[in-house]
Amino acid sequence: MAFRNIYVESDVHLKIKNEQLVVTKEGQEHTIPLEDINSICIESQRTVITTYALRKIIEHDIVLYVCDEKHLPTGILLGMNNYSRQLKNIKLQMTISKPLIKRIWQDVITSKILNQARCLEINGVSGGQYLEEMTNSILSGDSTNIEARAAVYYFRNLFGKTFNRKIPCKENAALNYGYSIVRGMIARTLIMYGFEPAIGIFHHNELNNFNLADDFIEPFRPVVDLYVTNNIDFSDSELTSNDKKIIFNLINSLVLIDGKKFNVQGAIEYMIKSFSTSMRRKENLIKTPTLIELEEYRYA
Repeated sequence: MAFRNIYVESDVHLKIKNEQLVVTKEGQEHTIPLEDINSICIESQRTVITTYALRKIIEHDIVLYVCDEKHLPTGILLGMNNYSRQLKNIKLQMTISKPLIKRIWQDVITSKILNQARCLEINGVSGGQYLEEMTNSILSGDSTNIEARAAVYYFRNLFGKTFNRKIPCKENAALNYGYSIVRGMIARTLIMYGFEPAIGIFHHNELNNFNLADDFIEPFRPVVDLYVTNNIDFSDSELTSNDKKIIFNLINSLVLIDGKKFNVQGAIEYMIKSFSTSMRRKENLIKTPTLIELEEYRYA
């Protein structure tokens, strides 16, 4: 399994030679086997990469992020024609029944709130039991919007009673950076499995090309929250390049899904596969991640 996440923060030249990524900086070359690379995040605005390198990155299913001038992930390289029955899956998306959609969404939101409860417990913060109790009130499709009420309670326990997800602060900057990394990975996996990411099960914004990714990121958000609260120093006011490098590595964090441990990327793929199975069999067979204490995937 690929395990290396490459973070490019300086001006370098990237190319491929003998199935190796060659990183050249100031005349010095460093090589990394393509089979070892899980993802690449290019933050520098002056990095040069060859077309051949882009092609090989796609062929090896490496996730490539590109950042904007604010150093936030703004794009992801997505391969075309990786799935042989894309039209079949899109038709299934278009015809999935509303009762099935509502049951899947109920499970997704239940998983999210339970993971928020675990995040509080792992961090030694009170409130986890109350969140667990809230999940008993989640109806099909979360028609009473328990998710929103849980989120307000959760973040105020995690970061303090005055915390608000809309205010500009380092905590929110760190969370948003982590969410964007996971969201991009989910979008890329959806396309790999032949889904149209604009067609969501809950999110339906016509201006959003990744509604389905925004659906499936929900149970993974507490993974980001736990990683950020345990690895980032909030005594500084600004999110630094080193902070972003640390957050980018959350991809290697382990979660539990269907009784097995996977890193975040593996768990995303497992969840998307279960969604595909649910649509084909027309029953709710969705598998969602369970948050565990921080543990990083180690290459054996």
